[in-house]
Parts: sequence; C-alpha cells; structure tokens
Amino acid sequence: MSAKSITFDRFDMGIDLRKGASVADANRLREMKNAYVTTGLATQKRPGLIKVATLEPGTKGLFAAFGKLNTFSGGAVTHANALFNCYKLEFENRAIKQVWFADVFNAHVYASVEYENGVVKHHYTDNGATLISDANCPHSKAAIKADSKIFATKGEVVRFSKTNAPRDWTTANDAGFLPTGLQFRGDREANALGIYQNNLVVLSRDSAQIWNTDPDPTAMSLIDQVYNVGTSYPRTVTNVGGDLYFLSDYGFRSITTLQYTNNLADVDIGSPIDVLVRNEIKTNSNVPMSYYYYGTGQYLCMIGNRIFVYSISRTSKIAAWSRYELPINADAFAELNGQLYIRSGDDVYRLSEEASDDNGQAYEVLLELPYMDLKAPGQLKRILGTDIVMDGECYFSVAYDVRNPRAVTPAVKVKGNTRPNGVVPVECAGTEFSLRFRNMSKKPFRLDAVTIYYESMGAI
Repeated sequence: MSAKSITFDRFDMGIDLRKGASVADANRLREMKNAYVTTGLATQKRPGLIKVATLEPGTKGLFAAFGKLNTFSGGAVTHANALFNCYKLEFENRAIKQVWFADVFNAHVYASVEYENGVVKHHYTDNGATLISDANCPHSKAAIKADSKIFATKGEVVRFSKTNAPRDWTTANDAGFLPTGLQFRGDREANALGIYQNNLVVLSRDSAQIWNTDPDPTAMSLIDQVYNVGTSYPRTVTNVGGDLYFLSDYGFRSITTLQYTNNLADVDIGSPIDVLVRNEIKTNSNVPMSYYYYGTGQYLCMIGNRIFVYSISRTSKIAAWSRYELPINADAFAELNGQLYIRSGDDVYRLSEEASDDNGQAYEVLLELPYMDLKAPGQLKRILGTDIVMDGECYFSVAYDVRNPRAVTPAVKVKGNTRPNGVVPVECAGTEFSLRFRNMSKKPFRLDAVTIYYESMGAI
C-alpha cells in the first residue's frame, strides 16, 4: 500500500461546537484556548500580561480619557504612577463597588457608579460637587451619550438630559423621556443602551427598539423593533464595525440590517460557542463586560478570568471564536494609545503582543481539531507520521477513537518547521482522527499547517 498525505493549513473558523466532533469541518476547532486566528489564517498564541502598576487602595474602574487611565473613588486618592488619574465622586463618603458607565461630555467625565450598599448614582466632574442632584435623573446603571444628551434607563422608560447640560433632566421641551415600555411586547423594562447607525438602541431582556434621537425632543421617534432578542447585561453592548454586539441570555448576538431588504434582524454570531457561554453565565457571578479592541479587530467579552474572543476581518474573511483564560479576574479594562489595559483588584496589567507569558507565568495554549475521516468515511486508516509548520514548540498527539476520550497517542514534543528534518513519528489506526496541539512555553507560538501521512487499509 502506498502512503498518502493530507495537509490542513486553515483554522480560520475558530471554535465551533454546533456539530458533533466526528462531523464538523476540519477548519472548525473543538477547542482554541489562549490563542486566536490571525489575518494570515494561522492560529497564534494570545498576547501575554505585563504588570503596569499596583494602584493605591480605595479606587474602582478604569477609563481612558485625556491621555490618562482614570479611576474613581469616594475619597481623595492621588496615584503615584503618572499614567493614572483619580476622580473623586462624593456621595455620603461611601466606597464604590462598580463603575457601570463613563464617557467624556463637554471636556468632563460623566459616570454611572454603584456603591457598596447597592445604590447607583450619576456624577459629572465639572465641579467638586459631582453628584447629579436633579430629581428626574434616573441614577441607573445603563447610560449612553448621543446627540449632546445623556440617555439612561429608568424602568419602562429611557430618560434624557437637556442638550449640552447633563445635570439638567427636567427642563421642558429639552429634557424628557422615551416611552419604550409601551412598545415592548414581552419584558417591558429597559436594561441596556447602544448606538447602531447613529441611532439609539434600547434593549430589554427579550427585544430591542431603535430610536432616532435629536437635540429637539419633538424630532425623536421609534424607527424599528427587533423581537425575541435582547440582553440583561448592559456592559456587553458594543459597537463593532457598524454593527451592535451584545450578550443575551442564550449567547452572543448582534443586530444588523439584512442586505437588500433594509430590515433589522437579530444575528446569532455567537451560535458556534453558545454551549460554552450559557454554562459560563450560569456558573460565573462576575459582571460580563465587552469591548471592541481596535488594535486587533476583536470583540472581547470578559467574565471573571475568562475572555471570549471574536476575531473579525472582512478582508481576510475571518469570523472566528476563541477563548482566553487569565490568571486574574478582570474587574475593568480600557484601551489607551492602542494598548489594552486590564484591572484586577488594585493591580493593572497590559495585554501585550510583546509578552508570551503572564507576568512571568507560563500559560497553556490548547488547540483541538474535530475528528476527520481524511476524505474516506468508514475506511480504516493507519497514520504513519506528520509534518508541522509552526513558530515555536508544542506537544502533538492524535486522538483516534471518538467513542473513547482516552484513545490518544503519547504526546510528542515538536519544534519549529519539521518538513526539512523528516517525518515526526506518530502512529495509530482508526477511521477518523483528531489532532491535538499543546504549548506551555514562555515563548511565542504560531501554528501554520500540519500534514498527515497515512495508509488506507480498506473498509471495516
């Protein structure tokens, strides 16, 4: 019998668990841990963490503005590190628990803050008395800036401030509210706000409304609605390349305009990893937080020490999910000058492509392909060996029986491009095979291609 070969050089679909392990496509991985898909359609180790600073105690949050990483405190705190600035927010001298929203408004910072007693208050840093005292201010978690106003949820309505006056939520014919609850079919409470095509999106738990906003309240109107999709997680609503992504109770979803019809619809961009995400939000008590990292073109959703990563590139036709596991819990994050910073407690780290470990600690990269029949279903095959094209090193093994998780060849340590050095001896027999790659070094790692050499042994 003559030996055959087959090469796999595209892993651009990332994690996809919608099909069973033995029927999924070869470029749809079963696992991609601490790695992501590059625009060159390779699989690369995620950036590592570099510790930037340990902040003085008593502050919360992380918000990039005015060339600084800004924090918030209920008392006076001065950061020794010049990269950081602290805003003092006064409310009964209470300690801050969580910063739900922060944005620059007319050269000052507007913030929605939750205190340790569970009370949420809005603040504006244009003077020392930061607390918004207007009785009509909703003091809610979800807020957003649009058309020179601040919009914020308030039960079954969304209130908005006076134009260019975020402290004023009362002035007639300028401040007011949108009656969103009248339009929702299911849950009437507005949970989250976003911006889609310069319009305001109001999301309840199970539906979404799109409103045209304007400095003149009489010009505001309901444009469209999307049913059966919404969110309970206001910090996950993120604008991504003109679309709006968010975490629903069932997984990641987006709102987009369907081509040709100009109708809005929900798109289940997260369906490949729904099973992972649903389990995570059921068992993890941390607040989910999302961000679109322009530096890498990735949508990141952080839940505790786990990050679900959606790598997107229209030019390279990439739409791939992976997941990162960090040695820290992410409490807040911000992007400053193209660098992503993550806060955990009082420690702040930078997620950097210059690092291949987490502040000196090695982390595991794990890639697992589905079971592949090598284009000969039902035929017994004997694998003779493999060639791997990669940067760095890994431990390589082959699973050869989908019915038995323990049916895996002993791991072989492989370095660099093996093609010039002869075949890597990995032998096993079966009808379908899953390739496994594991990296535990403190050095860069990128997988470009793998070639399997095998013999066909006929039908079973």
